[in-house]
Amino acid sequence: MKHIIAYDGGGTKTHIAVFDEIGHLLYENIGAGCDHVLSDNKVYKANIENLFLDALSQLKLDKKEINYIFLGLSGADIASDFMVLNKVCHEIFGAIPFKIVNDAWIIMRSGLKSAYGAVAISGTGTNSAAIGKHGKKAILRSLGYTLGIYGGGLDIAREALHYAFRAEELTYKDTILERKIPLLLGCKNMNEVVDLFYPETKISNKELGEITGLVNQCAIVGDQVSQDILIKIGKFIGEQTAGVIKQVGIESDEVPVVIGGRVFNGSSPLLIDEFKTNLHRTCPKAYILYPRYKPVVGAYLFALDELNIKQDSFIEQNLDESSLVI
Repeated sequence: MKHIIAYDGGGTKTHIAVFDEIGHLLYENIGAGCDHVLSDNKVYKANIENLFLDALSQLKLDKKEINYIFLGLSGADIASDFMVLNKVCHEIFGAIPFKIVNDAWIIMRSGLKSAYGAVAISGTGTNSAAIGKHGKKAILRSLGYTLGIYGGGLDIAREALHYAFRAEELTYKDTILERKIPLLLGCKNMNEVVDLFYPETKISNKELGEITGLVNQCAIVGDQVSQDILIKIGKFIGEQTAGVIKQVGIESDEVPVVIGGRVFNGSSPLLIDEFKTNLHRTCPKAYILYPRYKPVVGAYLFALDELNIKQDSFIEQNLDESSLVI
């Protein structure tokens, strides 16, 4: 039996799973996040290592019995990130073959039968990536608005706050966000909301995410500002996804595009409609897919690719019987 370890490593949690080569889930666990950018004291190394050692212990395996490890990690964006992460993982895994990719790739692979197509992610943040039939890849830097990325849930929340403050100061059109946001944050008015952001931010990303949901609710009842925000975000995600598809030269093909992240599941259809419209302006034959499995399975399927094991119906049947189907 081959033993394959897959990681889905994010900023807040890390999902590890151990499989055999025919899709049987042997073990899984969830630990703390392992984004090295968000951890200035090397906690990320301990989180990756502890999950690895726990898996070996629970399955009573030796390192020599692990055939491959594939890791999809947030914070794996540019060359310097990979230098840090590859060094750390080599220290942890020793001689075991492993590969690290940005976690966007494993979301893409979790919805496809082979490594060909594109992915668009919009959760807390956003990213897009694409891979052509001959393996050419393109992925965004995903390093914030100044460096070219825009379209996540936090961006929606910031837009909502921006226009709610402007409405309160009569410098922009009226929006019910001006009245709903203070209630959501336990304030009486937007003036009290100021104290939550100045001189420093006192609310969490989770609370900001609730504002993202509020924008969807307000859009459905006809608030034009909320509708405009969702359309703007959808346009950006569509354009960036079309861009990575163009980079690998498959914009004229029937490209499967896997979409992931809670923003795409918003109650208003405006964002996803605008996303599709702007994607199809450049890639008219592209079609949308949702992930079939949790992202950690995407890491496993990439590991199979590395081991030259074909993803067949037997493997898929075994995966479908796991706890990892979405």
